[in-house]
Amino acid sequence: MIYKRIGAALIAILVCALFCQSSVASAESSEAAQLYETAFRLIIEGDYGEAYDRLNEVIDKYPDTVYARFAEDRRHRLEQLNLPSIRRRKIDQSGRIGTVVFSTLYSTWLGIGTARLADETDNAKSVATGMMIGAPAGLLTSLVATRNAKLTRGQSALINFSGAWGTWQGLGWAILIDEDDGEKPLISSAMIGGLSGILATSILTRKIDPSLGDMAIINYGALWGTWLSLCAGQVAGVEGGDELLAWTLIGGNIGTIAVASLSSEIDITPARAHWINLGGIIGTTVASGVVMIMAESDISENAAFATLMVGGIAGLIVGVSSTRHVSPPEVSERLSRRNDLALWDSPPHQLQLNSDGVQVNFLNVQF
Repeated sequence: MIYKRIGAALIAILVCALFCQSSVASAESSEAAQLYETAFRLIIEGDYGEAYDRLNEVIDKYPDTVYARFAEDRRHRLEQLNLPSIRRRKIDQSGRIGTVVFSTLYSTWLGIGTARLADETDNAKSVATGMMIGAPAGLLTSLVATRNAKLTRGQSALINFSGAWGTWQGLGWAILIDEDDGEKPLISSAMIGGLSGILATSILTRKIDPSLGDMAIINYGALWGTWLSLCAGQVAGVEGGDELLAWTLIGGNIGTIAVASLSSEIDITPARAHWINLGGIIGTTVASGVVMIMAESDISENAAFATLMVGGIAGLIVGVSSTRHVSPPEVSERLSRRNDLALWDSPPHQLQLNSDGVQVNFLNVQF
């Protein structure tokens, strides 16, 4: 008797399971059908770009339904049309807006610089004209150049960084080469340096796609290389403004190249890069306080810069070691979507960062 009851219960459970599965499948099929009908209606109305997105949604969300196969066939037909609205959706253009904004601002500077080079007199109208022409020209040119180009946020950050860094390098080396420090040689060198950086990295980004974490740490590497080389020059007793500027320019390039070569070997998140930089800033700030306190005892200039240099390096080292357990980029993105990202996996007595805030054994900050 008991076996009959057990058998009846198992049959009931099996029937319920099959019924639930069929109900779920029916619901998915109904939702997929509605989404596919929406895409088909958009095609009829001529809105091919939106229709392409809806077809992709059917394929991604309901891959086991018959409508996913219909959507794949319809999507293939749309792709054969080779329409601009569809080509742009097939490539990653998440960094396009960043490049357009930078290009507009940079072209404004190019307009001003060109006006100063062309105008022999110090006429404000020529500068205003350069601004008025440069800004819209940069906007329109960048929009056309990036219309159908793959441009991720990492690639955009690399191009923008190279434009700014090239401008600084061009200006710095022009100051060293031109003894008269004339306005036109400085402006032309800065323009050539910036444009060279933009052109070189625009070609380079066709083959590489750096992450935002890579670009963040490269940015900070350039800045810290510049600052630490300036301090090192002061400590070494480098005399003369040109010699110290040369130290600074070379040190910045060394920092950029060194960090860029290391970033390709490790996975680093933008958050970790920011925390490492913050560690260096805190170390430098503490060292600055020490220098101000010791100033009463007539501390030498070399000793002051040495203290600042040691403080910055110590802060960077602490930042690197404290963030060594930060999750790789893809893991961080996945965990953040669940709102339970824990960037630090360290003992209770160390600094911890989670979705609720920053916590130390003696401090708890929520934000």
